[in-house]
Amino acid sequence: MLVDLLKSLNWFILCYLIVISFGYIILLIASVRDVFLRFQEIRLGDVLSMMKSEMMPSVTVLIAAYNEEKNVTESVYSALKSTYTNTFVTVINDGSTDNTLKVLMDTFALEQQPMTIPQLIKDTGKLKTYYVSKTYPNLVVIDKEHVDKSDSLNVGVNACRTPLFMTVDADTLLEPDAVSEVVFYMLTKPHAVAVGGAAYIINSCKYKDGVMLETKMPYKLIPALQACEYLRSFVINRAGWNYLGGSLSFSGAFTLFEHKAVVDIGGFDVGNPANDFEIITHLHAYKLKTDAPYQIGFTPAATAWTDVPATLKEYWHQRTNWQKGTLRSLLLHKQMFFNPRYRLVGLFGYPFFLLAETFGALVECTAYLTVILSWALGIIHWYTAVLFFIVCWLFVTSLTMATGFISFLTYDKYHRLRDLPWLLFVVTLESFGFRQFHMICRVLATFRYFIFGDGKKKK
Repeated sequence: MLVDLLKSLNWFILCYLIVISFGYIILLIASVRDVFLRFQEIRLGDVLSMMKSEMMPSVTVLIAAYNEEKNVTESVYSALKSTYTNTFVTVINDGSTDNTLKVLMDTFALEQQPMTIPQLIKDTGKLKTYYVSKTYPNLVVIDKEHVDKSDSLNVGVNACRTPLFMTVDADTLLEPDAVSEVVFYMLTKPHAVAVGGAAYIINSCKYKDGVMLETKMPYKLIPALQACEYLRSFVINRAGWNYLGGSLSFSGAFTLFEHKAVVDIGGFDVGNPANDFEIITHLHAYKLKTDAPYQIGFTPAATAWTDVPATLKEYWHQRTNWQKGTLRSLLLHKQMFFNPRYRLVGLFGYPFFLLAETFGALVECTAYLTVILSWALGIIHWYTAVLFFIVCWLFVTSLTMATGFISFLTYDKYHRLRDLPWLLFVVTLESFGFRQFHMICRVLATFRYFIFGDGKKKK
């Protein structure tokens, strides 16, 4: 009985890995064309000078901050120094218990003003004070009671007076041309409602007053391992989805939205630690259900630099929240699963994110256990078990190396050739311990989600 079960599981896992691997290869091939196209478009075209025109639509950068006294001014400065002329900045202080608000008041000479914010999105946290900077008239700070990031963004959406807005994390720096590049992409795509930009890791980089002075691969191991993930996911992988209906997830650190589209769906999901995933999935679901024309895309040309966990403990906490929030986001819109009404997103995008990106950790964990148990019971030879692990390692390593080389050949944000050997070493090392650590984190988070809760934080 056990032997038959293991044999069936082995065949299922083999078929699963073949299908999922084929999907990732398709995404890689699709991304290559899009990445090089965007690269040539920005490099050879006169895009940036055109986007400096005052005729361009206004954009509000929303920065939700909670206990970010060390980072928030850098993030605000980076947005204020954007080369995009019609840029406004709104910081929402989510009831910080540290000196976040005081730092903002001292640095930007904030002056209290009467508050007139419409309730386009209802049920937001209580607002306290509304400030406008004396030195930067395009900077607004809103102080509110603590709820969470989604609630803060909803307050920002309510306060927004521009047709477009961008969400930026308080520990994230925008490059000067980032707003111009992401707005250009949106304007060239009819009916675009959301555009994601590329997020790189700022750990180990040098910056001052919102300006990147020196960019390089993180030299500490934990951030460096995450740099491989970001190259694979937030830099290259998302570009491939442009040809497959659009990704269901962009980095919350840097995404541009059409204001009306977000208001129409009721804003960000309060209590969801993966609100960036839910908002994009929700936009897909709403637009496809109502048969409204729309596009959701990604441009690797627009760049932001974000801080990532520096320790395994911080990484575990972050990825646990992401996994639970992603599960909640997907299951909120489960009607999309293999539903032809939702077109390519329902038939390919949603199933791939659910079965590969979200439940992939469960299958991977099962694969480790079944292969080891099958070898112990003599169902497979030892060299077959070893070959299985080698093939899995080679595939993940090759995928990451390919995305790394594409990045170096195009945007080359790290600018240092000596970073390449370090990247190759980290990519090789990733599958020996760190990947398994990440897998266990996601597996336990999945069980906790289904047993103890839905991934929604208590207010």
